Amino acid sequence: MYQCYYLSVAGITIRFDADCEILLSEEFLPFINKENVPDIHATIRMAVNDSKIPENPLYSDMFCAVARNSAGHLQKFFYGDNSATGGCVVSTYDVDNKHILIEYPLSYADKDLHLRSCFYWIGFESYLLQKSKLCLHASFIDTHLGGILFSGASGIGKSTQAELWCRYRSARQINGDRPILSKENDGWIAWGSPNAGSSRCYVNENSTVAAIVLLKQASMCTLRRLNPSEAFRGIWSGLTIRSWDPTFVDAASILAMDLVANVPVYEFCCTPDEQAVNFLEEELRRGCL
Repeated sequence: MYQCYYLSVAGITIRFDADCEILLSEEFLPFINKENVPDIHATIRMAVNDSKIPENPLYSDMFCAVARNSAGHLQKFFYGDNSATGGCVVSTYDVDNKHILIEYPLSYADKDLHLRSCFYWIGFESYLLQKSKLCLHASFIDTHLGGILFSGASGIGKSTQAELWCRYRSARQINGDRPILSKENDGWIAWGSPNAGSSRCYVNENSTVAAIVLLKQASMCTLRRLNPSEAFRGIWSGLTIRSWDPTFVDAASILAMDLVANVPVYEFCCTPDEQAVNFLEEELRRGCL
């Protein structure tokens, strides 16, 4: 008998039907939702035969290979411990019917399946894009000025700046690693997601985006609003992009251009202390928004 699980992430509801128990971890608990009609349906079952990695994939990296089956459906082969001889988890995406078939190998029969893995296997970024949503590597806080997203290279201080605002301005951290940006009729909003990195901040809420702040470390604070071209280049590397899929890249580019045209993006050279909070708040209040 199949067991049923529901998630609602960034306003998108996913139904998982599995032929085994799926273990829930803390990051998914705030996103459990059985009330909405599913936008995506994923079926998870044991494969009849182990699948091998295709010889000539469309794309491959250290995590997976991508190919198309005889029906033209995209497939991802996620490497397992026995990937050389079989043992891949295979996701088959029927985009038109919004269905994903996830088949795990026989070698997984004695292993625990976690919802974290199942969520990864559905390729959620493609469904986000269909709904005019993008996933950005950032720390997302809700403040008295609106939602602020601190982005930039790993280790640049995203979590530090978010924590400073929480400490000195009573801001609320919604997500510390992978918030989701959503284009709505009246502007852009940001959502929390189950992917929160070391912040362990899993909040299923959203806020209107007031600013995206690209960080640089410095001995003194300066703030500069970027023009759309600079802003696009600044955030593109932080987006979750299927770089091997030209259709995805084109659609994501158009959406990202809309984002930087309608949301202010700043370069913030800053210190890791309260001075940075005071400076950014003052500049935003003075009309930079």
